[in-house]
Amino acid sequence: MIIKREPDEMLSYLEDSSNFQKGKSESLYIPEDEKEVIETIADCSNKRIPLTISGGGTGTVGGRIPLEGAILSVEKLNKIISLNKEKKRAILQSGVIIEDFLKTLETQNLFYPPFPTERTAFIGGNLSTNASGEYSYRFGSTRGYVKKIRVILSSGEILEIERGKCFADINGDLQIGDKKIKVPSYVTPAIKCSAGYFSRSGMDLIDLFIGSEGTLGVITAAEVQLIPALSSPFIMIIFFKENEILKFISEVKGDKKLSPLSLEYFDKGSLGFLKKDFPNIPDERCEALYIEQEEGENILEEWANLIEKYEVIDTWISQDKKTHQKLINFRHRLPENINDYFKKIKSRKMALDIAVPENSFKELFDFYQALRLNNPQIETVLFGHIGENHLHFNFFPRDEKERKKVAKVCEDAIRKGVGLGGTVSAEHGIGKLKHKYLELMYGEKGIFEMVRIKKELDPYCIFGLDNIFPKSLLM
Repeated sequence: MIIKREPDEMLSYLEDSSNFQKGKSESLYIPEDEKEVIETIADCSNKRIPLTISGGGTGTVGGRIPLEGAILSVEKLNKIISLNKEKKRAILQSGVIIEDFLKTLETQNLFYPPFPTERTAFIGGNLSTNASGEYSYRFGSTRGYVKKIRVILSSGEILEIERGKCFADINGDLQIGDKKIKVPSYVTPAIKCSAGYFSRSGMDLIDLFIGSEGTLGVITAAEVQLIPALSSPFIMIIFFKENEILKFISEVKGDKKLSPLSLEYFDKGSLGFLKKDFPNIPDERCEALYIEQEEGENILEEWANLIEKYEVIDTWISQDKKTHQKLINFRHRLPENINDYFKKIKSRKMALDIAVPENSFKELFDFYQALRLNNPQIETVLFGHIGENHLHFNFFPRDEKERKKVAKVCEDAIRKGVGLGGTVSAEHGIGKLKHKYLELMYGEKGIFEMVRIKKELDPYCIFGLDNIFPKSLLM
């Protein structure tokens, strides 16, 4: 067990991609095995010391950053315990880095579909937020690939939860050991969602812990489903005149011959952030669509036939490994540049992560455009997973006056998205930055139902305080 108590030794654990700067911790525990995890939990439980679980630091909502107490980093729990090629299953500890996992799978001609864009993320962090990756248009989010988890509660009890073994009964009760947990009355929308505790009629127990953001227990290991390795995908980036992309996307979704891995949108502001790295971006006012597609017979011809129906400004296609990597960098560089810009202007990230059902997306998209027209003084960027009706709407307030204005704009957008049957967080979670948004989605009653579950599973109330809902509600 590595234990650190000096402030300068813990600084790197008090930051993530949110630029949240209120982190504070008295000690850092870095266990090297599950026994040491249990010892850490027991010590904190006995002393009622808040304990925040720390992953790879790629989160965007301050989830791993404590406001008090201790940190438990899972970085040393980094072993791939087993890999079964025949059953296409892997068991791995929660601190395994996704990039390392993917490289190991390559040697076995296997693939983990919900891998996140941030390859330095830990698998445990992905589970805790039900993260989604760049191929989630085709394959969906993390939840669909988790078959078993090992969880340690604040009481020291170890749970082995296997998918398909425990479901909520007709009364809405989940049996957990000798406890019965009542499923919340709200219903998690049937779209890409990472907002609060999962709740559905007849739900599987494992889904309560996936997406719980480190507030219910420490996930030490997981068994995940794999698929055969994909055939070599190619990448296209198509530059459209403004207001053309939605029609094109609709045609793509209606064409059964096309089955892209990803459909990603970049507005003109996004392209501005990328211009210094990719000077060949057209100078005209335009938007772009990034597409990844597995190679296949006549597939390029199918895409060409569709693209020819539109007045596109330019089209880039990967032709070899070098250009393929360059176009991958096009997609990955944007969030990096945005995060760097937030730090440069010394502003905390203010961003929306809303997703809505298919039939509501155009209405939300148009609403976003109207918000921008009505607030031209606020710098914004709109980009992301348009194939899943989920865009990241980022704001760059320069001072407190603008922050208040942006807060109002964000609340208006949240109310709109929720009214359309959407979620306030499609993939990043709630963390410490979006409590109010979650209440707008589920109401005060829904939040208190989450608080009840938290108290029942974590009676000492030590795990992940201020994630999902404020600590004050536990008092």
